[in-house]
Amino acid sequence: MAPISDGYTRTQKILHWAIALLILLQFVGSDTIKAMVQEVGVTASSAETIPLVVRAHVLAGLLTFVLMLVRVFMRFTKGAPALPKEETAMMKMVAHATHGILYLALLLMPLSGALAWFGQNELAVTAHWALKFVLLAFVALHIGAALYHHFVLKNGLIKRMTKAG
Repeated sequence: MAPISDGYTRTQKILHWAIALLILLQFVGSDTIKAMVQEVGVTASSAETIPLVVRAHVLAGLLTFVLMLVRVFMRFTKGAPALPKEETAMMKMVAHATHGILYLALLLMPLSGALAWFGQNELAVTAHWALKFVLLAFVALHIGAALYHHFVLKNGLIKRMTKAG
């Protein structure tokens, strides 16, 4: 079990926001990439004909995977701050489940993408497509919860990931 810490380290915060930016960039271009792959039929074996946006998507996915491995390692070694005491047991359970599913999706998404791209595996293509919706749903839940804590509960929870330190 990960230790409870006083706050997130600077590295943990940088990883959080770097991964958030990578996710945003991946989703912004995902329809274009899907269309290009379907239209041109680009594969990992035809590297000279792969459009730059597709290469960037693949590289960003691999980078996301590596950063997530570092993030998971840091979560287990450096820990995370305790959830607010005033939260109900149900809120804490939902928070832990949401983070667990986010971490899992952020590891499985690039893995399935790599298997789909480099392995030309149809099951991985389907998994990658389905994980897109899981990830979107849990990112939305995560953002919604952060905003709820900030504007409704006003408990300063959001500052753990936004203030310098």
